[in-house]
Amino acid sequence: MQSLEGYKLNFGMFADKLPLCVSAGLVGADDAEFVLHGISNGFDLAVDHVKMLGRRVHKNYSTAYEHKEKVHKAILKRVGAGKTLRLGAFSGRPADLPPGAGTVVPLGAVSKKHDPESVRPISDHTKTGLNDAVDLSGLTHTLDTYNEISRALKPGYYMRVEDVDGAFPNLPLSPGVWRYMYLWWYDTERPLMEQSGPNTLYVHTFADFGAAPLPGVWEKFYRCIKAMATLDGVLTLPMPHYVDDNSVIGPTEIEVNSMAVNLTNYMKLLGVPFKDDKSREAAVRQLVLGFWWDSVARTRTLEADKLALYRESFLAASESNLLTLHELQVLVGRLHRAIMTLPPGSNVFLARILPLLSGLKLPWHRRRVTVGARSDLRAVADLLGKNMGRGYFDYSHMPWAPGVYTDAMKDGRRAGWGWCATTGEHDSGVYGASDRRKFIDALEGDAVLRAAQSLGHTWAGKRVPFYIDSKSFQLSFAKGRSTAERLTCILRKLYGLSVQLDCLFVPIWISTHENVGADALSRGDFVRYAEWAQVHASSNHSDAWRSVSN
Repeated sequence: MQSLEGYKLNFGMFADKLPLCVSAGLVGADDAEFVLHGISNGFDLAVDHVKMLGRRVHKNYSTAYEHKEKVHKAILKRVGAGKTLRLGAFSGRPADLPPGAGTVVPLGAVSKKHDPESVRPISDHTKTGLNDAVDLSGLTHTLDTYNEISRALKPGYYMRVEDVDGAFPNLPLSPGVWRYMYLWWYDTERPLMEQSGPNTLYVHTFADFGAAPLPGVWEKFYRCIKAMATLDGVLTLPMPHYVDDNSVIGPTEIEVNSMAVNLTNYMKLLGVPFKDDKSREAAVRQLVLGFWWDSVARTRTLEADKLALYRESFLAASESNLLTLHELQVLVGRLHRAIMTLPPGSNVFLARILPLLSGLKLPWHRRRVTVGARSDLRAVADLLGKNMGRGYFDYSHMPWAPGVYTDAMKDGRRAGWGWCATTGEHDSGVYGASDRRKFIDALEGDAVLRAAQSLGHTWAGKRVPFYIDSKSFQLSFAKGRSTAERLTCILRKLYGLSVQLDCLFVPIWISTHENVGADALSRGDFVRYAEWAQVHASSNHSDAWRSVSN
């Protein structure tokens, strides 16, 4: 591998330092061995070659031709860097491929947001069957970058951004999988304007974008790099990463920038450099992964263009009768990001949308959009309009509002609700005949909603503790989801109200024996409530409970 022109890794550093990282407990022995084997022999992607027998040529997608000049520039860059080899003239017939099994991968293109003059060529390895022929069991991983940033970005801390140059193309591929990496494109040795169509065969010898195993391979590879930098005392601050995006976080601007400069030099020595033009100096308000993170205000805010795009796409989808799997996947990805600006538990707005994906296999498969899904899409669009794409990633700085106790009851003759606050405010009532037929957990949720609607105008910028003696509703309230639509309906209203009021609801379970005040109100026992209020309600509101007792 090291003899390939495109091989830039400092194999000696990896070979010397990774065993020391294992001994220091910075990386697992299996991961270190996996990475060392891969950078020495090429990553084989765990392909079942029996599933890839035969010769196949797949046509490129229209997006590649729509951006022909930019795609050609990207391929020319790969060829010049030795990441892709030009094999020679090719007619497009499977019989003219090199001997043995082989696959020409269909090529598409996606725009790069921060570089309008370039596109990223994407190889559709799903179409060729490669992604179904690989074993991903050892490559599963979970990225928790948003939460890692939230934990590390303490009040007043600084964050700097670094981006690895190339990412996947740094990874050499085993010669055994090159045959599945053929590319049919224009000749890079001739002016593009003189060519009427693809006429040359190429092969990727280093990773491209689109193969299912590569995110997992990269994760192992990059965690080894971070372990080495930590071992050598270069990486001394938290640096959450999302594939090739890195966020260096620390208490002072000087400390963050200084460490990042040292790490940049270290990465160059390893042969995995950062992009100089993508570096952003340390700041307390920084753009990372599509959000503006503010360490002082404790907020993360969607970029303005994303906010507009998301709202427009949600509203458009809410008017659609049918959506394809591809459209739904894009929609759900945007919903996940939008909900990150809403209070914890707001994933309730996904409850009627995620099931639409069930059973769809291919990108063009379609599903009818349900009335419930339409409603939730409109609701999220409306909430984004109210919070302007701005939400909190940390609530620890928010003061606590006075505690609120809620309860509901029903028996064969009567059903009632009640709520009270430690400030002395309270309310209660009796349900009519139709409401008495509802499940008790729905009545418990309704009591919470009534309290929020009555007291919410006093809660701006605060955390609100709700004391609830119904485990069924309290747990659903905390998680933001329920299998019962009767509860989910209430949760949607509560989380929508939370955004409107700019507060955070904190549901806390207490036993029925402790929930004396609200229980008494729900049963119309005002004498017992007055006794509770004398002990638990604020002295500033003593008139509230005194009037009840009279």
